[in-house]
Amino acid sequence: MKRMNHIFERLISDDNLMLALQEVNRTHRWLPRHKPNKTVAWVELDMQARVKELRKIIEDGFMPTPIIKKRRWDRSACKWRDICEPALWPDQYVHHALIQVIEPVMMRGMDKYCCGSIRNRGIHYGMKAIEKWMETDRKGTKYCFECDIHHFYDSIKPKYVHDRMKQLIKDRRVLDLIERITHDGIQIGVYTSQWFANTVLQPLDHMIREGGFRVTHYLRYMDNFTIFSSNKRKLTKLRKAMEKWLDSRELQLKSNWQIFPTDSRMPTALGYRYGRGYTLLRKRNLLRVKRKLSRYYKKKKGK
Repeated sequence: MKRMNHIFERLISDDNLMLALQEVNRTHRWLPRHKPNKTVAWVELDMQARVKELRKIIEDGFMPTPIIKKRRWDRSACKWRDICEPALWPDQYVHHALIQVIEPVMMRGMDKYCCGSIRNRGIHYGMKAIEKWMETDRKGTKYCFECDIHHFYDSIKPKYVHDRMKQLIKDRRVLDLIERITHDGIQIGVYTSQWFANTVLQPLDHMIREGGFRVTHYLRYMDNFTIFSSNKRKLTKLRKAMEKWLDSRELQLKSNWQIFPTDSRMPTALGYRYGRGYTLLRKRNLLRVKRKLSRYYKKKKGK
């Protein structure tokens, strides 16, 4: 694959930096309890001045502000997560400006069913694909292999991100900026992290598709894999090949991987369970919805 060069000029251009300001402001205009964000208001007070200031920060060698970590309960996964919150100015504006110019090269060769953190490829995009496969291809979905990577974000070493980005990008100044941003690791909550994580796993996607494992359908949502095949033995070989690939990058599959016939057990992915021609919510998600409805009705009666 031909590496992309001459990116830095586009990165610091007026149009790109202005777009980054607008994108970040659009999603950070309000704080909890409808309080206006003072940083966003300050940026919008003089956008042209902020563009010049942001360009100077990047040209002089951007140094990330120390990140604040907060522990939050993930309702969908039913577990605590350590979420990193980078400073709004200038960090998040720099992150968006960078991704805007390198997104095309990262999307080049991206698997069609690589979902999560990619525009127009959310949960419903993946859900509709699995529903279609289960309903129209009984033979191709005879067996399912479900797995995910153990502590994915915490385990990715920055050097493997840098090696992968060097395969795609030739511009030394852009690579230097990427190394600065990822110096402390690939952290959950940082806008660039989800893109770098997907890019690191892109060669694995190609191995699964093109490695001769007779995979009929394949979907990955960040580090969660849902793989269908008509041959159980090939899926077992694929699991061993994936473990070897991940081990070479100091990653490992979580021990709760499953290979099973779909006629005796429904595949589970993206918060749903998939049958032949019907889809159900996962039990824990259904319970969460029922509890929310119960609280709503009690509150309504109290009025």
